[in-house]
Amino acid sequence: MLVSELSLLLRRRRTKVLLAMLFVAPWLMGFIIFQFGGGNGGHGPDFLTMATHNAVFLVLASVSSLLPLLFPLAVSLIASDSIAGEASLGTLRYLLITPVSRMKLLLYKLLTSLIFVVIACVGADISGLIAGVVFFPTGRVVLLSGQTTSFSHGVLLALLASILVAMSLVSVVGIGLAISTFTDIPVGAALGSLGMVILSEILSNITQVRGIWPLLPTNYWLSFADLFRNPIRLDVIGKDFINQGVWLVFGFSLAAARFLNKDITS
Repeated sequence: MLVSELSLLLRRRRTKVLLAMLFVAPWLMGFIIFQFGGGNGGHGPDFLTMATHNAVFLVLASVSSLLPLLFPLAVSLIASDSIAGEASLGTLRYLLITPVSRMKLLLYKLLTSLIFVVIACVGADISGLIAGVVFFPTGRVVLLSGQTTSFSHGVLLALLASILVAMSLVSVVGIGLAISTFTDIPVGAALGSLGMVILSEILSNITQVRGIWPLLPTNYWLSFADLFRNPIRLDVIGKDFINQGVWLVFGFSLAAARFLNKDITS
């Protein structure tokens, strides 16, 4: 059933549009940087300018630009449609007629959404890397900590960064799946999930509530950049891993508690 769910998801026009948007964005960004130069106003590592010196950094520039909105938007639309979409189409009760328990169905929906996240992040990463090679120089990569490494090692780090970004989005999957079990309106569920992300990003910029920053799902989203330091800051990456795991478990538990006791009428 997992293969069937994944195949159905990837054949949908909406999924194709979302993936196309994410895969084209690095090319558009690369072209703009190539034509007009980079610069980020002094906020954090200047990946846009660094991309002009090495193709690998276009990957980081693309990911850091997609992560605040487009990645969460795409993931919210997919995860929030898991149950709410089936309910709105009237197909949910027919799925439950098959010899699959509600828990297994929910688990299949979760895994399908997680696989989509990996495809989206790795695909955008590879697209950004190819665009970087087309527009910018290749050669030894200057790490954020000042040391240099080979281009092939930089490519490997970029691919690992895409996995970390995918890991950082599992909280959105958990939240989206949970909200999806409380409504039959997919768009409403997606907006709720995206709203949680936006709220988290707003709170992460308010110093008066810095005590709850480690609990916010978006707090460690830029930890992928620490792969480009020597030594790699595994402590921050580990905190992100734990944070995302907690949110995923919380979201799935809430979804299970609701879905297992829900009266399915559509």
